[in-house]
Amino acid sequence: MTARKPYLGLIVSGLISGAFYLALYLFHHEIMAAFTRTDGWYPALPVITAFVFSFAHGAFTGYFWEVLGVTARPRSLSDLAPTNS
Repeated sequence: MTARKPYLGLIVSGLISGAFYLALYLFHHEIMAAFTRTDGWYPALPVITAFVFSFAHGAFTGYFWEVLGVTARPRSLSDLAPTNS
């Protein structure tokens, strides 16, 4: 039996990822003003934002490949054993 493809996860994560990129595009002046400040915790904002974008985009990409049917080949223990060559 084949597993169901995660279309809902693909759509939701795609919308979230797209919303992040749209917000970045629409509010780039405000974002740059906040990200170039050097007082307080403002220098951490680009790092936090990179993690958020990476998580959202990674989730979308994972669902995308799963819907297309591209998955990793399961490895057996014999693949992990050293060979005498």
